[in-house]
Amino acid sequence: MNCRLCSSKNTRVIHPGPIRSGGVGSEFIDGFTVIGCEDCGFAFLNPIPENLDRFYETHEYREKFDYEFSPASIQKKYDHEQNERVQRIGIQNLRSKTVLDLGASAGVFLDAIKGVADQTIAVEPSEIFREYLISKGHIYYPYPEDAIAANECADIVTSFDVIEHLPDPANFVRQAFKLLKRGGTFILSMPNLDDLLLRAHSVAFEPFFFQIAHLNYFGKRAIPVLFEGSGFPLPKIGFLNKYGIENLIRWSKYLSPGTVPEVDGLFDEAFNRHYRVEIERSGIASHLFIVAKKDY
Repeated sequence: MNCRLCSSKNTRVIHPGPIRSGGVGSEFIDGFTVIGCEDCGFAFLNPIPENLDRFYETHEYREKFDYEFSPASIQKKYDHEQNERVQRIGIQNLRSKTVLDLGASAGVFLDAIKGVADQTIAVEPSEIFREYLISKGHIYYPYPEDAIAANECADIVTSFDVIEHLPDPANFVRQAFKLLKRGGTFILSMPNLDDLLLRAHSVAFEPFFFQIAHLNYFGKRAIPVLFEGSGFPLPKIGFLNKYGIENLIRWSKYLSPGTVPEVDGLFDEAFNRHYRVEIERSGIASHLFIVAKKDY
């Protein structure tokens, strides 16, 4: 099978199944494999699940992966992630700017910066969040092509944990380029195929890491290929580790996600901060964190 990113025929099965069918605690299912490209390092789910538009436009995705999907429940689950995102981007870079978030969900990131940014634009296919996003003062579009057709142009385009869900990730990057002003910045984050846990506990972690909603898997080597032909110069590739050392200990001891009562309170935030910095420096963090500039 040809690589869906670089079209190379030099591919192989890197995970024959099973994969996760939904959120944490959901069952594992067969019928899918993960294919890896030897040339560009990209990996992808095969086959692509059917009826993807309906899956994301309705409550089906949120019900399967988040279980609860009201704006309040989404905020409770993901609010804490916005602290690191805002810090990395910098308030000074957000102030008085137009910010467009691709895959905005219930607007957790845009809500966090609403008082700083001049204008916020939410692109989110799920109709269940449309009224909420508009009520919070965000300009709303279902898809990137809708925002492009309306001639929207932002100083900053962000996308967090979205590109792994899309059947054409390279086109998604090209759309981000079109939505940026000259000199604007594209910030892209997604799960990292070089995650430490895939190396340390591959047999147990692979069925959890690979899941039916994630069509694409990127490591550092695949990023330049992803950005080829997009208009962006080579992006800055960084890393973001979302989890503390307890997560590593949990997988080491129990081979599953969850807490570790035996070490509860043993590691303070200073220790976890140092752990995350070193994991990120080594490139084996849970997520990639990409920054690309539109020079023209």
